[in-house]
Amino acid sequence: MGNMDVFMNALIIIAGCYLIYSAFLMKTKGEVPSGFMSRDIDFSRTPEHKRKAYIKIMMPANIIMGIVMILTGGIFTLGDRLGLTGMATNIMIAAALLLCVGYGSILMHFQNKYLR
Repeated sequence: MGNMDVFMNALIIIAGCYLIYSAFLMKTKGEVPSGFMSRDIDFSRTPEHKRKAYIKIMMPANIIMGIVMILTGGIFTLGDRLGLTGMATNIMIAAALLLCVGYGSILMHFQNKYLR
């Protein structure tokens, strides 16, 4: 495994941790980090009931996606020891890409529904 692989796997794990941290912020403070918002959305001007509904839906999605990313980064890091070959790695990368696209579409759908 090269240095770039280790760096990318670390980024995947850190991104998963950030997703879980953002879910924690949503639950405890009722805030959504600005990195999860479209530029044209002002979360502070959204009515309170819509903010709460958005947080209620997106908090579990962030936790699930965060756990999946941490596991994916860990599996990629330990891929040599787990015996992952080229085809298995490619399938995992494709599945991770589909999950990221699905998460992004869910995120945008609920932003459009609740925050605009």
